[in-house]
Amino acid sequence: MRPTINRCVHLLHRPVRGRPPSRAGGLTLELVLVLPMLLIALLAVVQFGQYFANMQELAFAARIGGEEAAVSETLPTVEGAPIPPPIVNAIDQQLLTVGITHRMIVLEHNVGGGQISLITPSDAVPPPKLASVPPGRYVRVMIVVPKSELMPNLLRTLGLCLVTPDKTTLVSYIMKYEG
Repeated sequence: MRPTINRCVHLLHRPVRGRPPSRAGGLTLELVLVLPMLLIALLAVVQFGQYFANMQELAFAARIGGEEAAVSETLPTVEGAPIPPPIVNAIDQQLLTVGITHRMIVLEHNVGGGQISLITPSDAVPPPKLASVPPGRYVRVMIVVPKSELMPNLLRTLGLCLVTPDKTTLVSYIMKYEG
C-alpha cells in the first residue's frame, strides 16, 4: 500500500506542462463591463458636486440681497415695480463669481403695511407666492435660476439628461427690515 501513496504524491508534485491559460480576454471583458459604470459614477460626482457648490453660492447671493434690502432706505411700495439697483447689483456681483448670468430676482416685503412683490427683470413671470413673511417688517429675496446655469450636463453624453431648459431652482432668504 505504501508504493501507491508515493506514486500519488509524486503525481501531485509533477510540474505543469506548458503555460497557464491566458486571462487577457477575461480582463478585457471585465474592463468593458466595469468602465462604463465607473465613468457614470465619476461624471455624476462631478455634476452633482458642481450643482451643490453653485447652490451654496446661490444661497449666499440671496443672503447678500436680503442684507442689502433690509438696510435699504426706500423700497418701492408699488406691486411689480423693479427692485432697487443696489440690491440687484449686490446679488449679480455674487452670482457672477460662479458664472451665473440668467436669473430672476423677486423681492417681497411688508414695509408699507401690505405684502408687495418687486421683480427683476420686469417682464419675467414671477414664481407662485410663498407663505407670507412673519409678522413685523420683513423682506424676502428669492432668486430663480435655470438648472442649466447651476450644473453641467455631463451625463448627457451617456444618454442621461438631468438638465432641461424648463427646470429651475428657487432659493429664498428672509431678513428683518432695519431701514
